Amino acid sequence: MARIASDPALDIVPDFASATFQGIRDRIIGNTQATHEEVANELITGWQQDRDIRLAAWNLQVNEDACLAAEAAHTEHERREQERLLLEQEAEIERREAEKKKPKINDFKTGASVGDTLAHRPSQYAIHKLKSFEYVELWYFSPDGCREAADEAKSSADGTFGFTKVDDFVALKTVASFRPSRKVIQDHGLEWRQFDMAKNSFLVYINKLNWPEKHQRALTMFFMNIVSNPQRAEPFGERALLLYAARVRRDWHDTLTLDNAFDISVFNFTLLKNLAEEVWNKTKLESLAEVRTSH
Repeated sequence: MARIASDPALDIVPDFASATFQGIRDRIIGNTQATHEEVANELITGWQQDRDIRLAAWNLQVNEDACLAAEAAHTEHERREQERLLLEQEAEIERREAEKKKPKINDFKTGASVGDTLAHRPSQYAIHKLKSFEYVELWYFSPDGCREAADEAKSSADGTFGFTKVDDFVALKTVASFRPSRKVIQDHGLEWRQFDMAKNSFLVYINKLNWPEKHQRALTMFFMNIVSNPQRAEPFGERALLLYAARVRRDWHDTLTLDNAFDISVFNFTLLKNLAEEVWNKTKLESLAEVRTSH
C-alpha cells in the first residue's frame, strides 16, 4: 500500500447533499425511488468506511515509522558508543606508549649514606662497549684511563657534538664519547699494577651493568687464574700472562659474537707456554737490536 501523506482523522466529511454532488446523486438515483437525502447519507457512510480503512493503515504506518526510527536511533547510538570506545582505547594506547618513553628514575634506600670511597668512572665509550657486551681494553678502567675520561668530561663543554639515538629519541652527545681514546694502551702493554687495578674495576662495572651471572663468574675466575699463576715468578712471566689475558679475552668476545664461545675460566697452560716462548724470543730479538745499535 502506498504511503499515506496525512492523518485521515483530520479529514472533513464532504457535504454530499450540496449542489456540487447533485450530478452524482442523480446518477445513483436513476430509475430508483431513492431520495436525494438517502443517497447523500449513503455517500457519507461510504466515505466514513473508507476513512476508517485509511485511518487503520495510517496508525499502522505511524507505528512502523516509530519502530524504524527507534531502531535507527539505537544503531546510531551503538555506532557512536563503539566509536567512543575505540577512541578511548587508542588514547589509552598512546598514553601507555608515552609513559614507556618517559625517562625513568630508580628508587633509593632511605637513610643510606654514600660509601667511604668512590670508584673512578671510565669513559662513556667504555661503558657503551660494556652495555653492548663488546670487547673493550682494560686500560679504560685503570686509574689513568678514568682520569683521562674525567679530563675529557671537563672539556666537553667546548667539544664537538654529534647525534645519537637513545630509545626513540635523538640526543646530542660529545663526539669524544663515541670514539676510543688516543691514549689507550692495549692489555698486553699494561704494567702489571695497571692490569691488576683495571681488572677489578672492570669486574665491578660488568656487575653494575647486569652482565649474566655465568659470564661474570667466568671472567672473575679468568682474572684470578692470571694473577695467581706461578708463571709470574718466572723471567718475563708477567709479560707472558698479560699477553695471554689480552689475546684470550679478545678471542672470547669474538667467539661470543659467533655463538661458539669457549669457557674463558678454563686456563690453557699450553697456550701460556707458547706465548711465554713468543715473549722470550721477542725479548732476545730486542736485546740483539740494542747491541747492534750500540756498536
